[in-house]
Amino acid sequence: MMKKLIVSLTAALLVVTAALPASAAKFPDVNDNHSLVIEVEYLVDKEIIRGYEDGTFRPNDPISKKHIASMLVKALNLPTTDIKNPGYADVPTTHPYYTEIAAAYTAGIFGDATNFKPDSSISRAFMAKILAHSFNLKSIADNAVTYKDVPTSYEFYSPIQLVTMNNVAKGYPEDGTFRPNQLITRAHFSAFLARAMSLVGGDFTPDTNYMYYYEDAGNYRYRSELDGQTAVDQSVYKYWNVYEDATNEQMDYLMYLYSPNRFYEGVPQSDIGTSVAFPFTIGKKVDTRGQEHQTAYLTQRVLDTKTSVTIAGKVYNDVVIVAETFDAGGGKIDTVTTYIAKGYGIIAYKNTDGYFTYWLTDRVATSVQ
Repeated sequence: MMKKLIVSLTAALLVVTAALPASAAKFPDVNDNHSLVIEVEYLVDKEIIRGYEDGTFRPNDPISKKHIASMLVKALNLPTTDIKNPGYADVPTTHPYYTEIAAAYTAGIFGDATNFKPDSSISRAFMAKILAHSFNLKSIADNAVTYKDVPTSYEFYSPIQLVTMNNVAKGYPEDGTFRPNQLITRAHFSAFLARAMSLVGGDFTPDTNYMYYYEDAGNYRYRSELDGQTAVDQSVYKYWNVYEDATNEQMDYLMYLYSPNRFYEGVPQSDIGTSVAFPFTIGKKVDTRGQEHQTAYLTQRVLDTKTSVTIAGKVYNDVVIVAETFDAGGGKIDTVTTYIAKGYGIIAYKNTDGYFTYWLTDRVATSVQ
């Protein structure tokens, strides 16, 4: 169980300035408990989607190709001038979605055909092809998954692997399938698009050329430096010695593991830590509520991957925000939030009461020590 550190809100805000995304659901049929609410609201906030006149989103309705074209034009900021006429018989220049469809065609997202069928839906396999091409997804071999219904000879095998490797779309763990021919809904395409847009890779582990100074709500100040003697494989596991800065007393180890598909990190002198699917994409990653055999989390949600926060006077960009809920016993659910930045690892931590209780104060090159 994580330690619960309490600090006054005023004290916490002196060193950390950051805001979590709004949590209030924007549609009555995509409420806060909906499995894809984070992704749907991400697209709403970016003005890529909107609901119907009655205020609903209709998440389970099939999504039409004309709406997919419109969403991709906005998401990718595609040019809508000097575009090619795709020549689809059912998309004349007078069609209300002609510009969006032609812009997506010009970008190579849709190919040549006699008809476009703008009101038809698409399969999960074709969704994979569209997003893999649109976002130029790269292969991450260690993240590959074997699906029972997607043989290597399948036409869409490669794009399905690419969306899987990059945590954009997953299969169905209950039977090991991807269900490539299943038509896609408005909620699912929105989720996959939002994840592709929020996809962040790169190195989020601390730069080993620095020592790191941290402070927590108990007014402890720590520094950490790489321990060169303990690591089975320094390219994957790294352990940091942690010292109480005032007394030079060695504290607990700070460890992180950085593999192609997971990001793990612990925080010194506490039980704080996180393990997150990598590369990062927004959305709910774990939900074991109601299950008899639970993981460490009841829920784990990646709320943002590209936000900016200011901590101890320093601005960090492309920060990943991870919120995790735990069963604290007695019917109480605790929520903790972790902030992760490229080259720094964990830079701040917010406890269940919503207060920042742990933060990075400084990073000093080891060459000047």
